[in-house]
Amino acid sequence: MLYHPDKHRDPDLKRQAEQLFNLVHEAYEVLSDPQSRAIYDIYGKRGLDVEGWEVVERKRTPTEIREEYERLQSEREERRLQQRTNPKGTISVGIDATDLFDHYEEEYEDMEGGGVPHVEINKMHISQSIEAPLTTRDTAILSGSLSTHNGTGGGTINLALRRVTSAKVGPLVFYLAIQRLVIRPYVQAQKEQDLEKQRESSASNIAKKKQEAESAVLLMQESVRRIIEAEESKMGLIILNAWYGKFVTDNSKRHERAKVIDVTVPLQCLVKDSKLILTEASKSGLPGFYEPCVGEEKSLKVLYQFRGVMHQVLSGDTEPLRIPKQYVNEILTSFF
Repeated sequence: MLYHPDKHRDPDLKRQAEQLFNLVHEAYEVLSDPQSRAIYDIYGKRGLDVEGWEVVERKRTPTEIREEYERLQSEREERRLQQRTNPKGTISVGIDATDLFDHYEEEYEDMEGGGVPHVEINKMHISQSIEAPLTTRDTAILSGSLSTHNGTGGGTINLALRRVTSAKVGPLVFYLAIQRLVIRPYVQAQKEQDLEKQRESSASNIAKKKQEAESAVLLMQESVRRIIEAEESKMGLIILNAWYGKFVTDNSKRHERAKVIDVTVPLQCLVKDSKLILTEASKSGLPGFYEPCVGEEKSLKVLYQFRGVMHQVLSGDTEPLRIPKQYVNEILTSFF
């Protein structure tokens, strides 16, 4: 109803409302269809786009699509487990190929089977080891080997515990120095390059999302005014200020610039019955929000008033949020 074109008389607002209303309608069409929703839940919007990214499972039922997704998840978990256990193995084989290199008398070729050199495997060695991290310092290592030579064989199984000792140990000091002076600066520079590439590739999309968010805020003004009037009449929830993005709180990073946007109006628009409830998802997808700093850690800071008392809360980007937190307790207290 907020974005319905008929709710707005101003030509500019009406045009902006039509654009946002079409997006809402598109989302409704996808989420109301079980198969389209199943594809979207697993693959995202690109799974619904035929051009450029064909989905083989498009004709499957939602149950089959989810089963396929769970199978892929299981494979990813297995790969992660292999990376953690760091399995290693070697196999070596000894081959006796003397006949290929020795020179025999000419009569040898006249002997039965003399034209085919005799090659045989006379020894073999197999070894395998896995690591199991117990703590950040301790690692259990299980290894085993099996050997055979000319029909005689044997094997061993070993269990060892590896512990990282204190920084006073020479090799560890050298490692920490390399880590601090070489590896960390390189990783940081690489991370900044990747962030810059990510910003460049998503610049046009971010600009579009920003325009949509600004349009949404303009369309919310009248609804927010009515919500505030209703909340003030019952001393309910008033969003005084709200910011979303990257906040610089570490003194060592004071040189960095905070990257935040004002989301006071969008949050107040989401207040219903003196409550604001946000689910566990990135807040950049909320109406009136957009991505202020691609690839960087973001938070939501809210300064609000409830029952005439001011409060402040800081929430991570994907953390669920419910304010005021004491709302349920107050209702229960007044009930009893």
